[in-house]
Amino acid sequence: MGPSSPGGQRDPALLLWPLASLLLPLLPLLVLAISALEWPRRLVMVVPEGPRVLSAPFELRDGWLGSPRLTLAAEIPPNSSVELEVALLDGGGRTVLSLTKDGWRASGTWAEGGESGTWEEGDAGLALAMRPGQTGRFQLAVQLQDLLDDAGRPLPTPVVVRGSVRNHSVDVPLLLFTTVVTWATALVLLKACYGIGRGRWVRRSDDGIAAIRCDAGGPGLVRVGVVARWELPHDDPPLGQPPATTAIELRVCDALGRPRLQHRQTLAVAHHSSDGDHWLSAQHMIHLRLPEPGCYRFRVQLPETFRADGDLWEIEWLRLTVEDGLRTARPVPVLTLEGPMEGR
Repeated sequence: MGPSSPGGQRDPALLLWPLASLLLPLLPLLVLAISALEWPRRLVMVVPEGPRVLSAPFELRDGWLGSPRLTLAAEIPPNSSVELEVALLDGGGRTVLSLTKDGWRASGTWAEGGESGTWEEGDAGLALAMRPGQTGRFQLAVQLQDLLDDAGRPLPTPVVVRGSVRNHSVDVPLLLFTTVVTWATALVLLKACYGIGRGRWVRRSDDGIAAIRCDAGGPGLVRVGVVARWELPHDDPPLGQPPATTAIELRVCDALGRPRLQHRQTLAVAHHSSDGDHWLSAQHMIHLRLPEPGCYRFRVQLPETFRADGDLWEIEWLRLTVEDGLRTARPVPVLTLEGPMEGR
């Protein structure tokens, strides 16, 4: 079955638009990748006590991709605290944002159970995410108010403040969460469009014949699924090579019992073994297009036994599944029912 019929009309069973949902998880990843292409602008200021120190001018851009992000970190001695006045100045030197940052750094040693070591922790940095409203040139103004040791005594050492500026900063955890959610949504959509039809019937048989009578037909295809399993009647391993193929016959009759399709083909047989058990299996799917809605009987037949190299493989079970009203994302081989097959 191709995307369109010989007359130029698209096959109604071929549904392509849900595949576009697979692109949705790529959008947040694309935003994340574009944001990562931007290298941050580095800032370094040596701030003594008293005068205000200005950073080098930098540009803040207002756009659709992320938002500008400023980070500052003060390098202070161990076991000390600091108070900084930070202001963001526009191109005309006017203050558009100001704040106070209280930072600290502590360190020491520990000993427990005959073991010892050192520890260190602190908080002497800040991060600002903002939207400037319009693109422009800005500067940071940093003033050192206090730099004290752990006893509260002033320290004369100037403070080195390092900063960075990124114009397209994004929330990475949120984008990754969005990717997972959109991927799950796409899978649900694909399952709803391609995996769920108007009806589904299942019949399990202990011999080589299984049949289902049901109302089917209309938009979409009918999918007939067959799964079978054969085993040896004893627990001994097989004497020879199991058969590689088997024959299957599908027969479809209408409500009046008239044969509308009789299809035969060869299936591959797989050999399995686990913990001393040996069995054969075969599975296959056949797509049908029914001419009109109605009551149909679907019957499949597989060999009940195999004889190969002295082994007798007997069928354990056969499961027949009929699904109606299915759509496909790609062209698949389709069998079409003909008129009543007289004389069969």
